[in-house]
Amino acid sequence: MQPQNAFSSIEIEGLLKKNDQNVLLTCQRGVSIPANPLYDGSTRVRPDGFWVRPPSKLPAPGNGTLRVNVKDQLGQGRVGTVYSVDILSPEERPHIPPLVIKVSDRYRSAKLAREAWFYEEMEHLQGVSIGRCYSFFQIELTEECEVPNWRKISEESAEEADEEERCSLRDSDRRRRRAAFFTPNPAAHLTFVRKHHLISVLVLEQLGDHLPVGVTLEGIEQDVYDLHEDLGMLGIEAVDVHWRNILEASDTSEKLVCPYHGYQHNWRLIDFDLAQKTDQQMTLAAGSAHSSLRTIFRNLVEGNIVDWD
Repeated sequence: MQPQNAFSSIEIEGLLKKNDQNVLLTCQRGVSIPANPLYDGSTRVRPDGFWVRPPSKLPAPGNGTLRVNVKDQLGQGRVGTVYSVDILSPEERPHIPPLVIKVSDRYRSAKLAREAWFYEEMEHLQGVSIGRCYSFFQIELTEECEVPNWRKISEESAEEADEEERCSLRDSDRRRRRAAFFTPNPAAHLTFVRKHHLISVLVLEQLGDHLPVGVTLEGIEQDVYDLHEDLGMLGIEAVDVHWRNILEASDTSEKLVCPYHGYQHNWRLIDFDLAQKTDQQMTLAAGSAHSSLRTIFRNLVEGNIVDWD
């Protein structure tokens, strides 16, 4: 299988326009933004402090170029838009599963860079509990370039949205009463925000369907609970626990055996721009997700999708 860090650049057809003409978008490997560690302050913290990422098992970063053509828009959310793509090159290559690209909205590059960091942090869970990530890319566009699906968003409204998310997190989590900013420091955030033509792209393995509706979920419920326990072993809370953020594992790439549960998960978690890195024990880090999942599962069996914002 192609190493996930084999590409130093990506060329994207069908996304960028310049003077109303389609042009090739070329992005270079970018730098992720580490999450701000969140101290819990309770008695149920890890005795050895924050989980420390082990050395990467990937080879040295490659210098290849991945070229893709945009096909369909699969979804749009807080941070950007997800598209399916056709892989055009390299033609001669080790196996690469079907891919999607997550393209940042204007003023949202910092959030996508933060999500990229979580994929790096959870490298040993890629192909286990989360999808594989094939790197993070960025480029600053010139003024005349246009990304058709970029929302019309001003710097002021972007800052207002950030504040709303901070307040929402504080209000929804009674264990912590502190403002936890979603980037490591304001200076790093502003560097991204003020570059209003900075575009960021996260390349991910394409996953399968959502959880089924109106049927029994025998075997599925425990599998998804265990996914959040896997993250909890790293002191990571997904935070954004929704039906839309649970997808079936790809049937075109290898499923790895979970190092914590000893079996191959059939489902994957996605969407980590709101995730938190904490010093909590696994049971506490995963506990809030389990509460939300019980509500989601109960409604799915009854034929209802609970996907609150």
